[in-house]
Amino acid sequence: MQILNAENRDWKELFLAKKIPIIASSLLVATGVTAAAVSNSIADSDKIISGVNYEGQPLSGMNETAAQNFFQNVAAQKMQPLTFQYGDETFTVNPAEIGWTPQIDKAVADAESYGRGGTFFENLGSQINTMSKKPQVALTANFNEELLNKKIAEIAEKIDTQPVNAVVNLNGDDIEKIPGVIGKKLDQAKLAESLKDPLTNLTASNGVIPLEPEEIQPFITTEDVAQIDTILGEYTTYYYPGNRGYNIWLAATSISDKIIKTGWEFSFNNTVGPRSYSAGYANAPVIVNGKTEDGVGGGVCQVSSTLYNAVLLAGLTPTERTPHFFPSSYVSAGRDATVAEDYIDFKFRNDLPHPVYTKTYANGSELTVCILGTRADLNGATVAVETGGPAMNPSVYRVYYKDGEVVKDEYLHTDKYYSPKDFE
Repeated sequence: MQILNAENRDWKELFLAKKIPIIASSLLVATGVTAAAVSNSIADSDKIISGVNYEGQPLSGMNETAAQNFFQNVAAQKMQPLTFQYGDETFTVNPAEIGWTPQIDKAVADAESYGRGGTFFENLGSQINTMSKKPQVALTANFNEELLNKKIAEIAEKIDTQPVNAVVNLNGDDIEKIPGVIGKKLDQAKLAESLKDPLTNLTASNGVIPLEPEEIQPFITTEDVAQIDTILGEYTTYYYPGNRGYNIWLAATSISDKIIKTGWEFSFNNTVGPRSYSAGYANAPVIVNGKTEDGVGGGVCQVSSTLYNAVLLAGLTPTERTPHFFPSSYVSAGRDATVAEDYIDFKFRNDLPHPVYTKTYANGSELTVCILGTRADLNGATVAVETGGPAMNPSVYRVYYKDGEVVKDEYLHTDKYYSPKDFE
């Protein structure tokens, strides 16, 4: 047994002794092959060394001209016209229109830079490393941001649309509702930003670029007027043509076709705006500190007073209202609402379950204000405004009737008026 073990040990030692030269020879051959390849690469100093790739395609062995041709072909394939799509519309932008140009010289220079520029041994080490790691060269492009923004603006001009309010019209007692239109607006800055990386890295032509403009809801939507089915309150006053009549028409137009949603408060002054010459108003009689004199916008108080009566009949809630100094000729005492720009306003709030909508008509002698809304909001009741007390000191009530019975009696206010003689 001892002899056998000795023989086995001799055999292993012999095997190992023979294997070492074989491994050494293999390493020597591999090193020689690598050195030969690198030496050959160094000798061809005008060509790209082994291992350099572009998207997995080897560039080794190419001289500068061949590399330029290669990258020009790549650019030609990747830099196709940009196609934008919105619905059935397509918009095409050619590379030249945005100054989109490939950086071919840079890509070639990057490819040629591997294994170059150092000492012999530095280059040798770099080239051996390049052969094993196979680095990728990138082809990028430049573009003109100003030209890109201009093309995007041209596209946006064809897509952008303004929203259109829903409208309610009266044909006699019939109510016609015209749906609102949702507007569209392309976010130009966001689109331009999203294209920067694809244009730079030549991925912008990979397919159609969908455009997704923002939807802009109109101020008065189709849903806002969907439940409007009746005239909740209507009131008419009369006037004479002339400057005062023109001012009445102008102010009445300003408060027509307005939506007041549940919980919203309506301000007459904020809605009508300044009563000035630049806004189109003319001189007409106004009451200032108890005296009648000409002033710009005279007659506008008739519009606010007519609106006040329609608001009462519609079951809405007055929140700010002031009587005139003198009783008005166009409404009963206690049922007027004076306004003066900047310091006297008429306001009301919609406490009904649904929105209400205003319509006004001024034909040169007759002013009508209608409050349109949802019939069910008054629970089948009709509204009347009743006045009691002396003419110069009236009290006003709002009374709700249903089936001939009073279901609600609401005190509104008591006013005190003066006679022009009090200011003589």
